[in-house]
Amino acid sequence: MRSVSLSVVQRHLAVALLGLGSLGTALAEMPTDQYWIGLEYFYPTITSTARVDFPGTNVPGTEVRLEDELGLSDRKGTPYFLAGMRLGQNWRLEFEYYTLNRSATRAIDRDINFGDISFPVSGSVSSKFDSTIYRLTGGYAFFKTKEAEVGGAFGLHMTDFKLQLSGQGNGPAGFAFQSESRTALVPLPTLGLYGGYVFADQFVVRGRVDWLSLTYDKYHGQLINWFGGVDWRFLKNVGAGVGYRYVDYKLDSTNEHLYGKVVYNFKGPTIYLEAAF
Repeated sequence: MRSVSLSVVQRHLAVALLGLGSLGTALAEMPTDQYWIGLEYFYPTITSTARVDFPGTNVPGTEVRLEDELGLSDRKGTPYFLAGMRLGQNWRLEFEYYTLNRSATRAIDRDINFGDISFPVSGSVSSKFDSTIYRLTGGYAFFKTKEAEVGGAFGLHMTDFKLQLSGQGNGPAGFAFQSESRTALVPLPTLGLYGGYVFADQFVVRGRVDWLSLTYDKYHGQLINWFGGVDWRFLKNVGAGVGYRYVDYKLDSTNEHLYGKVVYNFKGPTIYLEAAF
């Protein structure tokens, strides 16, 4: 009777996780698992700056501290989704997704030049900064046992930005209510390391770091993305954990869709639920 009830719990949990495909976790598997999927709640502190230059010229825009000057939230929870599988004994493939959307309205305390619009001091400006991150990574374990694994990773870190300011300002329509927005989907390759160690029958400590510093085409990007956590496998195929995630991202762009600079830093605790088979 116990094995039947456990199977039902596992099957229902797997269905629920698949149905909530917009949420996630990180490195949610033991070294012997073939497939894994997870849900994470990430609660980071956030600092971000942005600059959008005047189009078609070398005149830089105003570098704006989005939380301090425009009132965007400096702490906001976001769901996370991860799914992965092993290809043979040593190769692996992972997909990760999360999104963070923020908006605010505030009277600004200095002139802000954003693209071809100038927002004057004391004016009310509405801001919106949405970012969606997709991470697809392949890895190879150069050391692997039933209790431990260490490997190298290579992948693609894709960031989809939307940055918008609206308010009374000087621009193409003269002095009037105007809105300026920039969007860009930026794919950046990464290199990394990952590892995990089963230090007790039901407990695993794990970590991962991805790194990038690259100039190509019309982009210069820098990225550090690391995670560390401890998992408790309280059922054979079901576990939970706590961890800490850190993301530091810098992008300079001369692309027509985003001519300027974006910098953000997310860091904070995570809790997660996982299913692995």
